Amino acid sequence: MYRKVGTQQELDIFYHIKKTSWDEKGFEMEYAEPHSEQFLFYIDEKPGGTFQFTPYAYSRPFIRNKFDNIVLDGMNLVEVDSFAVLPAYRGKLGREIVSFLIHYAKEHQYTHAIGMADPYVFELFNQTYRIRTIQVQEAEWFKGAFAIPALFHLQEVYEQAEHDWYSPPEEWKAGVF
Repeated sequence: MYRKVGTQQELDIFYHIKKTSWDEKGFEMEYAEPHSEQFLFYIDEKPGGTFQFTPYAYSRPFIRNKFDNIVLDGMNLVEVDSFAVLPAYRGKLGREIVSFLIHYAKEHQYTHAIGMADPYVFELFNQTYRIRTIQVQEAEWFKGAFAIPALFHLQEVYEQAEHDWYSPPEEWKAGVF
């Protein structure tokens, strides 16, 4: 199951999950920007994962400076951030969160996403999920660890033939959705 963060209690849970995961990776904590939408992901009604979307027009200046030069006509961009899964939920929620990313992009007609990707996540998107993800600049030290400025080609995924890992949220198995 997933839920859009709508209360202070949910936001506190979101930050707890994100901070736990980010501390493990060495990232400095950052907090939600205005116009962002945060989501919590659950298994058996227990929160275990997070994800955040920000329309590109509302991205922070740091992000805009990284990506403005790659924006082309016809692109509808969203910034993705806060992909975090608690250790006990790894291997259980990742696929659902990535499926939700594709579902959200299709619903909002986002063609691409941009973000500062952990090198492991960058490879995961390219190799496991086969979401074409392009490194647009050199990896750099970002909030405590190396991160890759990445462009995710989402429209290619939701307009292509089905992927074996993808299931829209309404089809998630009991306990997850």
